[in-house]
Amino acid sequence: MMPRRSRAPLALLAALGLLLGLAVAALLGAPRIVEVSPAPGSERVPAGAPVRVTFSRPMDRPSAEAHFEVEPAISGAFAWEGETLVFTPEGRWPAGAQVRVRVRAGARSTRLLPLLRSREWTFTVGEPRVLYLWPSDGPADLYARAPGQEEPDRLTETPLGVVDYSVGAGGSRVAYTRLREDGSTDLRLLDLATGEDRLVFACPEGERCQAPALSLDGRWLAFERAPLEVGRAGQPVPGRSSVWALAVDEGSGPVRIGPADHVTGQPAWSPRGWLAYYDGTLRTIAVVDATAGAEPPALAFIPSDLGNLGSWSPDGIFLVFPEIVFAEEPVREEGDEEGTIPFFSHLYRVEVSTGLMTDLSGENQLQVEDASPVYSPDGRWIAFARKYLDSARWTPGRQLWVMRFDGSDARPLTDAPAYNHSAPAWSPDSTILVYMRLNTVDFGAPPEIWWTEVESGESGRLAIGGFLPQWIP
Repeated sequence: MMPRRSRAPLALLAALGLLLGLAVAALLGAPRIVEVSPAPGSERVPAGAPVRVTFSRPMDRPSAEAHFEVEPAISGAFAWEGETLVFTPEGRWPAGAQVRVRVRAGARSTRLLPLLRSREWTFTVGEPRVLYLWPSDGPADLYARAPGQEEPDRLTETPLGVVDYSVGAGGSRVAYTRLREDGSTDLRLLDLATGEDRLVFACPEGERCQAPALSLDGRWLAFERAPLEVGRAGQPVPGRSSVWALAVDEGSGPVRIGPADHVTGQPAWSPRGWLAYYDGTLRTIAVVDATAGAEPPALAFIPSDLGNLGSWSPDGIFLVFPEIVFAEEPVREEGDEEGTIPFFSHLYRVEVSTGLMTDLSGENQLQVEDASPVYSPDGRWIAFARKYLDSARWTPGRQLWVMRFDGSDARPLTDAPAYNHSAPAWSPDSTILVYMRLNTVDFGAPPEIWWTEVESGESGRLAIGGFLPQWIP
């Protein structure tokens, strides 16, 4: 029989072993930070880029958010994607600033185990740049360049070219359409904060997907989808289009938006998360909640004969778009008894919730061709292109104009009659416009991208052969 006194050390060893096992289990079960974005040391990070922190375990969300810090301090919103905490700044990170992010130790998992080590890193915010496609006479790719930058940064390399693109998620994500050898296209998503470039949707062979529209939060992608048909020259061309939408981070397939027997296109997301598109069958702009599924509820129908969606106001309350105006009587020019201007186009602002419309182009019968309206980010101004149609002021090309949000104080920014100005886009601080300029006299001249400071009038050329400019904050 074993002496009684020898049992105590064995019991003590057993207890120590149990405690050690529990400590190891707790250590192995404690949450860890496995990935962060923007990556430590990143430069030229878009000013609206969210910060992402991925944990190894499901977290107690209020605890994790309470242990999250950024410097310089900035207000923002938290969201969660599985085990990933997402902090999106309200407004933007200061341009050129170094941002320090810290997740302090002590943040708890759902099993109440703490984060044992703090994690800290920094990234540098880039200056605003202009994103555009180049060249116009061959397979185009995405380039970015700031006014004054000597050489642009190439962002994509595609063998057959990029067709079009859109910017979302505070300027940190770019959805673009890439051509394939079979004539169809791929929809891809480029994350400017991480450099990740991934396939979102491969359009089926025999179809063409294009006109991508990325929501402002970067979570939803809408686009046009159309069967390829044989054109007059024997080349494949898109047929009757329809609008589709998908959640880019969920891996689910796209759903069709709108009636299946209608021709739809030109999707555009509002700042409130609504989706507008043009229904060519009904000749109307439809506004829906596309996040509600395959048959989203309609929020508004806005009649439109011209079929151009225009631009949302920054608060998502108004939509401004060009529309045909028919002359009450044919406008007669001197020496012409029958009249020569039966219709023109004005810019209309509609309050989406009420349908109340306002003619922003001025006089009811003002003889102009107004187009390409774009709200400034601060909501105070609208940039647009205008051509006078009367013989005294007519020019071959549209000129770049600005007016206040209510249509007052309209004034031209350019005076180059031989050039057509289009695709204006505002800088994040609402002070600079970039736009396309095309020579209407020399048809062989390539398009150009120019910039203009709205207040001073100072301007300069950014790129020859570039097109479709947009700002990256």
